[in-house]
Amino acid sequence: MRKAGLFIFMLGLVIWVGCATTQNSPNDGGAHDPLTKHYGDTLFKITDNSKYGVEILLPDQKVEMGVNKIDLIIHDMKDRDVTGARITVTPWMPSMEHGVSEKPLINERADGLYSVANVVFSMTGNWELRVRITEGSSTDTVTIALPPVGAMGHSPSMKAPDTSRIDTAMEKVSGSRLFNVSYSSLIEPVPVNRYHSWNLQVTTADGKPVRGARMLVVGDMPEHGHGFPTEPEITAGKKDGLYLIEGLKFSMPGWWVVTFHIAAGEMRDHVSFNLLLN
Repeated sequence: MRKAGLFIFMLGLVIWVGCATTQNSPNDGGAHDPLTKHYGDTLFKITDNSKYGVEILLPDQKVEMGVNKIDLIIHDMKDRDVTGARITVTPWMPSMEHGVSEKPLINERADGLYSVANVVFSMTGNWELRVRITEGSSTDTVTIALPPVGAMGHSPSMKAPDTSRIDTAMEKVSGSRLFNVSYSSLIEPVPVNRYHSWNLQVTTADGKPVRGARMLVVGDMPEHGHGFPTEPEITAGKKDGLYLIEGLKFSMPGWWVVTFHIAAGEMRDHVSFNLLLN
């Protein structure tokens, strides 16, 4: 009888533990397993010293050349939201062994949710994000590989429109009408497969020279889905509002789109120029 009673007791204990575990299942709205991701459409990885779980949420599950915005979701190994942490994010291209000059801007939106703006990818290919998390004196890091960076929303199969309809103006107003921008090549006509430089003139909408602007230049070849083979450098020119773009190289003839992302004080805008190169 004692053996039968003990058996019944142990069976009941197993059933009770199983029920308790099931009630805590993420699928039933209970606690999450801190070693797994909490949301379906994210990239997930545990930090190097196993202090945090980090999830990356990408808009439309993709990244593109130019400026991107992503979200980070961070929890600790007790499944608590990580709040008030100091976060740094570094885009890095392993095959080229370089990052980018522009620093991402990080803002804590909610408990454990951090918005990362100004995530810049200067060329197509395989990139990763290097994330550093600091709480007080505790620091941990993680490197998360991203989907291949595409060429500004264009498909490699995209066909160029009728060339007579492509606007090849060398002076334009930026997208939100904050800047007037014009360019001129130091070599005319613009060469193919040769390093060269441009002068870029930037003024405000009312014609005042824009001083001290921070800029990123992104080249895109819509028909082929690739950009520049180089990373052009931008420095201030000899006159206010004039900037020198060095290290430009168009690797083949055809339709190119060159986009400048411009930040001056609180103003941020972009402008794109089309080129049809022979």
